[in-house]
Amino acid sequence: MKRLLFAFFALAAALQASVSHAQDIGRFRFAWLSDVHLDSFAYAEDDLRQAIEDINADTTIAFTIMSGDLTEFGATQEFEHLKRMIDSLDRPCLFVPGNHDVNWSENGCTVFERIFGDQHFVYDISGVRFIGCGAGPMLRMGPPYIPREEIVWLDSTVRATPADMPVVFVNHFPLDGSLSNSGEVIDILKRCNIQAALCGHLHVNRAYDAEGIPGVIGRSSLRRSDPIGGYNIVDVTPEEMVFHERIIKDRTLPAWHRVRLGKARFESTDTASRYDYSMNEAAEKEGVTTLWQLRDVADIAAQGASDGRRVVYANTEGYVYALDSRNGRELWHFRTGNKIFGAPLIVGRHVLVASTDGKLYRLNLRNGACDWTYDGGYPFVSCPAESDGVVYLGGSNGRFHAVSFETGQRIWVTDGLRGYIEARAAVDDKHVYIGTWGAMFYALDRTDGHIVWQFDTERGRYFSPGACWPTVVGDRVIELSSDYFVRAFDCATGEILWASDEAKGRESIGFSADLKTMYIKAIDNRITAVDISDGDYAPLWVVRMPYESNFIPTRMVCADGLLFVPTEFGVVHAVRCDGSGLAWSYKVSNAAVTSFNSVAQGRLVVMTMDGTVTCIGY
Repeated sequence: MKRLLFAFFALAAALQASVSHAQDIGRFRFAWLSDVHLDSFAYAEDDLRQAIEDINADTTIAFTIMSGDLTEFGATQEFEHLKRMIDSLDRPCLFVPGNHDVNWSENGCTVFERIFGDQHFVYDISGVRFIGCGAGPMLRMGPPYIPREEIVWLDSTVRATPADMPVVFVNHFPLDGSLSNSGEVIDILKRCNIQAALCGHLHVNRAYDAEGIPGVIGRSSLRRSDPIGGYNIVDVTPEEMVFHERIIKDRTLPAWHRVRLGKARFESTDTASRYDYSMNEAAEKEGVTTLWQLRDVADIAAQGASDGRRVVYANTEGYVYALDSRNGRELWHFRTGNKIFGAPLIVGRHVLVASTDGKLYRLNLRNGACDWTYDGGYPFVSCPAESDGVVYLGGSNGRFHAVSFETGQRIWVTDGLRGYIEARAAVDDKHVYIGTWGAMFYALDRTDGHIVWQFDTERGRYFSPGACWPTVVGDRVIELSSDYFVRAFDCATGEILWASDEAKGRESIGFSADLKTMYIKAIDNRITAVDISDGDYAPLWVVRMPYESNFIPTRMVCADGLLFVPTEFGVVHAVRCDGSGLAWSYKVSNAAVTSFNSVAQGRLVVMTMDGTVTCIGY
């Protein structure tokens, strides 16, 4: 907290010093590119290169804004490629990342900051302040979302901005109902003299209303079916912002939108109507209640861990926290060198956690002291597994590591795996099993790490067994891939014993405690239970859920005869494990549910992407 307060006051002083009083708006012009998707289509590089040449040739353009989805997968090589191209711009360029830059980032969203600096910016020109912030969710599927730490930064920046200074906000996402925390952003922006909110994401030129804030969506720079791509040129005068579409090296089209500038005034907003918590009234009649709740200053993207007495979780500021599960009181915290996306693992009296600083840590569960670190040499975004004194951890650069639990010394490393690893490996007496975001599923030998067998979905990166944690059930290993197939492989040979896409699951899966029943969460409104006790895929029941679709990889958890189902907008659904239907639904926040931990009979700790940690009693 002291660190955050110091940062806030330092930022406030800097911003106040940069503008002693509100200035009259001058005249200027800027170029606005969005959704470049470098390294996606073959023509993406050519469209960006020619756009840069076009901007450099126009001496009236003062600066350039790029509003997200700069790359296709946020990979290190993609950002290095982008940097080489952007270096040829001869005027300032302001960046914010988009969901493609952070959702599949094998470097754990660290390379953007290493190459370009912060994921946010403040830029003053001719009496106008441009404020841009990053997008998410980072390294997780889910609805559009602005990271918690970016919200905290935006709030402090707005508070430090002179009240009458005109502000233009830049983000990748429109400020509408599809953005899970749009209301929080809008409330912050309405405290300043906000003139417009610029975004991309939808690849089209369009104007919209964000609760009274003029919203403008900009086209993608990609050509698609046109001969060449394009971007927007924005003219700012004391009276208005005027938007023109520019066809690269060809022509500038007539104005397609205008935003009047002046003193922003807003009618009061019924904030309670934004998010519907009314379902909690019915759940409370069934005995469901919030026992305690806290809010972190950063995102919680990873599953937590618990030994019953304690809950351990990690956030995207690189902190590991241990809480008393009875009351949420902090017991200790430990800071790694960068963001954490992998779930901590409790092993006896210790906690294992991997960080995007490239290190694996073993911490003391009682006090958080660090016993040892193992340096993998590249950001880890995966979750450690442990068996018989060996820690197994997938890397983000085609490597898989086996490390001594006692000493932290390397036992072996396997190179050459295709795609980065974010999941937790499954282990039996002979093999280690893991899927990657290279559409691959591997079985590695436990003694030396050599590849015993492998499986390729043959459908490319978007259809990978990368997010689901595989599970060993007897002589089979089961995984769910984002190609909608759940598969059971023979552990010894890799033969597919059965495969089904009937349940239309993508990444979220769960198992009963005895591993006889598997639960699959579909991308639509179904939960399917499957009997796997006899080695076959035998559907038991299907329960229809009170939502149309849901796209998050968080694992479902069974406890007390209930199956806990995660959702995109902070609702926990409890389905009866006998298939008789929905027991209750309870909303804890408006962000994606990222973790369930059953800490005692009738008590569930739920974590959501926006840093909310809630203990539910039922």
